[in-house]
Amino acid sequence: MTQDTPPVRADSSKLPPFDPSVPNPARMWNYWLGGKDNFAADREAAERVLEAMPSLPLIARAARLFLIDAVRQLATEHGIRQFLDIGTGLPIADNTHDVAQRAAPESKIVYVDYDHCKSGCAHAC
Repeated sequence: MTQDTPPVRADSSKLPPFDPSVPNPARMWNYWLGGKDNFAADREAAERVLEAMPSLPLIARAARLFLIDAVRQLATEHGIRQFLDIGTGLPIADNTHDVAQRAAPESKIVYVDYDHCKSGCAHAC
Protein backbone atom coordinates (compact mmCIF):
# COMPACT_ATOMS: atom_id res chain seq x y z
CA MET A 1 0.00 0.00 0.00
CA THR A 2 1.32 3.44 -0.88
CA GLN A 3 0.47 6.48 1.20
CA ASP A 4 0.64 10.12 0.16
CA THR A 5 1.00 11.31 3.75
CA PRO A 6 2.96 9.89 6.69
CA PRO A 7 1.08 7.34 8.81
CA VAL A 8 -0.73 8.74 11.84
CA ARG A 9 0.01 7.32 15.28
CA ALA A 10 -2.73 6.01 17.56
CA ASP A 11 -2.60 9.24 19.57
CA SER A 12 -3.33 11.19 16.33
CA SER A 13 0.08 12.87 16.25
CA LYS A 14 2.15 12.70 13.10
CA LEU A 15 5.36 10.72 12.93
CA PRO A 16 8.48 12.87 12.69
CA PRO A 17 9.69 13.54 9.15
CA PHE A 18 12.11 11.12 7.58
CA ASP A 19 15.54 12.64 6.89
CA PRO A 20 17.92 10.45 4.86
CA SER A 21 20.74 12.94 5.52
CA VAL A 22 20.84 11.83 9.18
CA PRO A 23 22.78 8.57 9.68
CA ASN A 24 20.95 5.71 11.31
CA PRO A 25 22.67 2.83 13.18
CA ALA A 26 20.41 0.17 11.63
CA ARG A 27 21.19 1.40 8.12
CA MET A 28 24.91 1.57 8.98
CA TRP A 29 24.75 -2.07 10.14
CA ASN A 30 22.96 -2.87 6.88
CA TYR A 31 25.84 -1.23 5.00
CA TRP A 32 28.46 -3.26 6.90
CA LEU A 33 26.53 -6.44 6.02
CA GLY A 34 26.53 -5.50 2.35
CA GLY A 35 22.83 -4.60 2.23
CA LYS A 36 21.17 -2.11 -0.08
CA ASP A 37 18.96 -0.29 2.44
CA ASN A 38 21.21 2.62 3.36
CA PHE A 39 21.85 6.18 2.25
CA ALA A 40 24.96 8.26 1.60
CA ALA A 41 24.86 9.67 5.16
CA ASP A 42 24.78 6.13 6.58
CA ARG A 43 27.69 4.99 4.41
CA GLU A 44 29.75 8.06 5.28
CA ALA A 45 29.13 7.64 9.01
CA ALA A 46 29.84 3.90 8.76
CA GLU A 47 33.15 4.59 7.06
CA ARG A 48 34.09 7.07 9.82
CA VAL A 49 33.33 4.41 12.43
CA LEU A 50 35.62 2.02 10.56
CA GLU A 51 38.52 4.39 11.11
CA ALA A 52 38.25 3.66 14.83
CA MET A 53 37.04 0.06 14.55
CA PRO A 54 38.01 -1.46 11.21
CA SER A 55 36.84 -4.93 12.21
CA LEU A 56 33.17 -3.89 12.48
CA PRO A 57 32.04 -5.45 9.16
CA LEU A 58 33.61 -8.74 10.29
CA ILE A 59 31.80 -8.44 13.63
CA ALA A 60 28.51 -7.71 11.83
CA ARG A 61 28.93 -10.79 9.62
CA ALA A 62 29.87 -12.95 12.63
CA ALA A 63 26.78 -11.76 14.49
CA ARG A 64 24.63 -12.63 11.46
CA LEU A 65 26.20 -16.11 11.27
CA PHE A 66 25.48 -16.60 14.97
CA LEU A 67 21.83 -15.64 14.45
CA ILE A 68 21.54 -18.05 11.52
CA ASP A 69 23.09 -20.93 13.47
CA ALA A 70 21.13 -20.26 16.68
CA VAL A 71 17.76 -20.04 14.91
CA ARG A 72 18.50 -23.12 12.81
CA GLN A 73 19.45 -25.15 15.89
CA LEU A 74 16.42 -23.97 17.86
CA ALA A 75 14.08 -24.90 15.01
CA THR A 76 15.65 -28.21 13.99
CA GLU A 77 17.08 -29.62 17.22
CA HIS A 78 14.76 -28.18 19.86
CA GLY A 79 11.41 -27.88 18.08
CA ILE A 80 11.02 -24.16 18.69
CA ARG A 81 8.31 -22.71 16.42
CA GLN A 82 7.83 -19.21 17.84
CA PHE A 83 10.57 -16.59 17.66
CA LEU A 84 10.78 -13.05 18.98
CA ASP A 85 13.53 -11.10 17.22
CA ILE A 86 14.31 -8.00 19.30
CA GLY A 87 16.51 -5.29 17.84
CA THR A 88 15.83 -6.49 14.34
CA GLY A 89 17.30 -3.63 12.34
CA LEU A 90 16.67 -3.69 8.60
CA PRO A 91 15.94 -6.83 6.61
CA ILE A 92 18.80 -8.50 4.81
CA ALA A 93 19.52 -12.07 3.71
CA ASP A 94 18.82 -14.88 6.19
CA ASN A 95 16.58 -13.02 8.60
CA THR A 96 15.07 -14.98 11.48
CA HIS A 97 11.96 -15.94 9.48
CA ASP A 98 14.06 -17.07 6.50
CA VAL A 99 16.10 -19.46 8.63
CA ALA A 100 13.29 -20.66 10.91
CA GLN A 101 10.79 -21.27 8.12
CA ARG A 102 13.38 -23.03 5.98
CA ALA A 103 13.77 -25.51 8.85
CA ALA A 104 10.11 -25.53 9.93
CA PRO A 105 7.68 -23.74 7.58
CA GLU A 106 5.03 -23.42 10.32
CA SER A 107 7.32 -21.22 12.45
CA LYS A 108 5.96 -17.84 13.53
CA ILE A 109 8.24 -14.84 13.98
CA VAL A 110 7.62 -11.43 15.55
CA TYR A 111 10.09 -8.65 14.82
CA VAL A 112 10.50 -5.75 17.26
CA ASP A 113 12.80 -2.76 17.13
CA TYR A 114 12.99 0.54 18.92
CA ASP A 115 13.70 3.81 17.19
CA HIS A 116 14.67 7.14 18.74
CA CYS A 117 13.46 10.10 16.78
CA LYS A 118 15.09 13.52 16.66
CA SER A 119 12.07 14.95 18.43
CA GLY A 120 12.67 12.72 21.45
CA CYS A 121 9.77 10.37 20.83
CA ALA A 122 10.16 6.64 20.75
CA HIS A 123 8.04 4.10 18.96
CA ALA A 124 8.13 0.38 18.37
CA CYS A 125 8.31 -0.69 14.76
